[in-house]
Amino acid sequence: MSLVSELQLHFLHVSEKMAELPIYNPVLDVAVVGFRPYQQAELGVLVTPWCMNLILLPDPENTNYPDRSVGTKQMLALPSGQYEFIWGATEEIGSYLSCSLFSPMFEFDSHKAAIETAEEVMKALFEAENFAPTDRQIAQKSQEAKAREQEASKQKKPKAEGPTQVSRRGFLTAGLARSDSTESESRESF
Repeated sequence: MSLVSELQLHFLHVSEKMAELPIYNPVLDVAVVGFRPYQQAELGVLVTPWCMNLILLPDPENTNYPDRSVGTKQMLALPSGQYEFIWGATEEIGSYLSCSLFSPMFEFDSHKAAIETAEEVMKALFEAENFAPTDRQIAQKSQEAKAREQEASKQKKPKAEGPTQVSRRGFLTAGLARSDSTESESRESF
C-alpha cells in the first residue's frame, strides 16, 4: 500500500474518534487530493472534517530531512513561496510534514467544495506567478535595503578637513575651558 493510501486510512480511523468534537464538520469526509512527487517525497492535500492540510510524505530512505522530531518546524520552498511545515508521525506512515490550510472546516458546505479548493491549492502552489514572500522574507529584504542605504550615505558624506586648531588651555582642560579670545574679552569688560 502506498504512503498516500496509508495516510488516508490513518485519518479515516482518526475521523471516527473526532466525530463527537465541536470542530467536526459532518458534511465532509477524509480525502487525499492531488498528491504528486516533490523532492524525493509526495506532496498533496489532506482533507478531513476538522482541517485541510498540505502534507509532504518523505520517502523513509530520504536523508534530506535529518531532524524529524514531532513538533519541529521546517520551511519548505515551493514555486509560489516558502511555507512553514510541522513534523508529525504515525506508526502507519512514519514521519510527515504538515502545513495548515484551513481549520476548522465550517466554511465548506459540501465535500465537493472542499475537494475543489484542495485541487486549486495544488495548482496554485506550483505557479510562480502566485509567489508571495513570507513576513520573514519581507523583513529581511527591508533590512538589506536599509543596510545598503546606510552604506551609500556613508560613502557620500564629505570627509573632515583635518583637525581643528586647539589652544593649549583647550587641550589641558579637554575643551571645557572658554576659548582664549572669549576669556580675554570677558577680562576686559571688568
